[in-house]
Amino acid sequence: MVNVEELFTNLAKSLLGDDIVDVLEVLLRKGTEMTDEEIANTLNIKVNDVRKKLNLLEEQGFVSYRKTRDKDSGWYIYYWKPNIEQINEILLSRKRLILDKLRIRLEYERNNTFFICPQDNARYSFEEAFENEFKCPKCGSQLSYYDSDKIKTFLEQKIRQIEEEIEKETKLGANKSS
Repeated sequence: MVNVEELFTNLAKSLLGDDIVDVLEVLLRKGTEMTDEEIANTLNIKVNDVRKKLNLLEEQGFVSYRKTRDKDSGWYIYYWKPNIEQINEILLSRKRLILDKLRIRLEYERNNTFFICPQDNARYSFEEAFENEFKCPKCGSQLSYYDSDKIKTFLEQKIRQIEEEIEKETKLGANKSS
């Protein structure tokens, strides 16, 4: 059985780094809403550092907050909680981002001709090769035409795979909410 909290924490760690996760772990352990000051006291770090981490976590959808106004001071108090139920949406969002990058890369591969250095396998666009008179700028070797069909095929397969995953997971999410 997959531990959802561990998966959630590992995902946050991979996206935002190790130094952010301590705040998320405190919220998960507590199991209830906490203020930034409570988190800072628990971790024994500055409130500003906690706020920075919370904002990064919030930008990626890992935490959310509710805001109330203190009757005495008039200041806003933020109550933070982990968005563990949003893990699928966070993963879908990341997959969509990767899909966009793969599509951009595939378009680049389709719209360019490439040349390669036989010595160091450095790849150059036609423009770069032309500027260097079809010689490697590092070692001076004659550049050879590079057939990028394998790269295009690989990118097309990955794009199809991720599109299918997104479609499947989107339908799965829609069925759960119905």
